[in-house]
Amino acid sequence: MTHWLRPLVLLAVSALTIVLLERLPALERHAQPNRSSAAVFAPLRVERLSNETLVDAMVAMPLAERLTRVGWDRGILTVDLALSSSGAAPKDLWKDTAELVRMSFANVSNVRQLLLRFYLETNEARTLLASADSRAADWPDGLAAAVKGDPDGRRPDWAVNLRLDWTPAGERWLGNFAN
Repeated sequence: MTHWLRPLVLLAVSALTIVLLERLPALERHAQPNRSSAAVFAPLRVERLSNETLVDAMVAMPLAERLTRVGWDRGILTVDLALSSSGAAPKDLWKDTAELVRMSFANVSNVRQLLLRFYLETNEARTLLASADSRAADWPDGLAAAVKGDPDGRRPDWAVNLRLDWTPAGERWLGNFAN
């Protein structure tokens, strides 16, 4: 009789294995809400800019417009921003400029000069709208930390510290929003 017992046990174990394997996807669905994905890349808090920390500093910035070029050379930060022709407005330009000024002169300690160029992108063409040159000495007594963009898109008071130079195309672009 023991020779019948071995196949019966094997049959019972096989049936139990099939039932358990069938329930495995249901167990995975119940475990899903408790599982979280790990970040592959987390930006670091940057206190001094360098070639090694430049990407972390730029990634952490909540810019409305697209960065097209960023450069760092011995205390001089160069940034090119491309404004989209369809959705960009002066308020986006001032908001992004405020972010860049705060990061350059309030959040990090070693930026001496910030050079900005603003382009309007249409299809494959880029048109220069304006350029700015600002230095750390232009932002005394924590003025850079308080810089904010105007929600209405008007030129903010702190813009005089940027030494903005508008091109004729930039003046026309601004004029489109003046009405």
